[in-house]
Amino acid sequence: MEGFEVRHPGTLVDALTMQGGYTTRTRARKAIKNGAVKVEGNVIKIPSTVLEPGMNVTHDRGRKTVRSASSPGEEGSNRTKFERPEPKFSKSTKPPFDVVFEDDNFLAYIKPSGWIVAAPNPNVRTAYSNMKNWLEHQNRGNHDLHFVNKIMKDVSGICLIAKNRVWREHLQENWNDFRQGIYILVEGHLPPDDQLECREEDGEPVQVQYRTMRATQKHTLLKVDAPMEAVHLIMPSLRREGCIIVGKGKTAPDPLKREGVHMFALEVTGPKGEEIMIKSRVPKEFLGLMKGGDVPKPGKRRNAEVKFGNADRGQHKLKQRMSHSKTTENTSEKTPESVSTNTTEKIDTKTPESVSTTTTEKVAAKTSESVSTTTTDNDSAKES
Repeated sequence: MEGFEVRHPGTLVDALTMQGGYTTRTRARKAIKNGAVKVEGNVIKIPSTVLEPGMNVTHDRGRKTVRSASSPGEEGSNRTKFERPEPKFSKSTKPPFDVVFEDDNFLAYIKPSGWIVAAPNPNVRTAYSNMKNWLEHQNRGNHDLHFVNKIMKDVSGICLIAKNRVWREHLQENWNDFRQGIYILVEGHLPPDDQLECREEDGEPVQVQYRTMRATQKHTLLKVDAPMEAVHLIMPSLRREGCIIVGKGKTAPDPLKREGVHMFALEVTGPKGEEIMIKSRVPKEFLGLMKGGDVPKPGKRRNAEVKFGNADRGQHKLKQRMSHSKTTENTSEKTPESVSTNTTEKIDTKTPESVSTTTTEKVAAKTSESVSTTTTDNDSAKES
């Protein structure tokens, strides 16, 4: 028996020709129809079966037929059923996905691109089902598990699993108040460390700040201070700048075979006010595409910064970061009173004494010039 792990989404016959060693699609189809191919331990006889990255495929080119295991009462039946097998985990087994945070209340892991977070069909293999199975084998107390958030299949980022109902309800009810940070990979270029003029769903204008992490001759990697749910609101502003998100849409360039969006940061506040900072690294496929690029120097226009670490939350989905200093006082907006105070201070810098002094000096200068001119005219008149 030979086997391999699927690297790219596609059909079963495509996977066999690309990774299974079959020289022609005809031979791959015959092997599938003869029952010589298994997907996740189940015999599959349909060449057009859709596979996802991470699935295990085993095949035997030396055997002509492989009969599927018949269920009780169905002896001799060749019917196959594509079901999700239960992964085998133990306490020493590594988690199926990278875990970036875990405590007694919830866990945060990185969902890779190509995986569905959760599905109502229990037979569908999802990222949550894999993580749930692993958690249950790590601790018998992990019996009340719930997924908190969902992100699209073609993107990657932080996903949470609550370990009790109290935290699940708290995280889901307050999800829009948690600050998020996302990496966006675009084809095109933007001014370094600047901001995008966007609009909320209700039409309210808002400024979204970003930082240019790296740029090549063709692509730019951005760190954006916005939630994952607001990507569709940022896209029009990127188009106006001549930039397209990689893999986003049918007409967008797709060098990575996935969307160029990754949620890397999440600031969570617990039921008792505890603040938790969750971060992840840049996806390896992003770094591979940006290899050889440099970090553009910000201009003098804005020099925006996107920093995560201290909780700074607002009410809008697209949150405007007015200030970038470390203190809380600088982050407050300027009210009309502060503007008037600053104006008054600027006016008060010129006192009446200074104004009178300056006026006297100017008058004295003009008087001396006029006196010298008059004296010269009188002398020339006497000589003549």
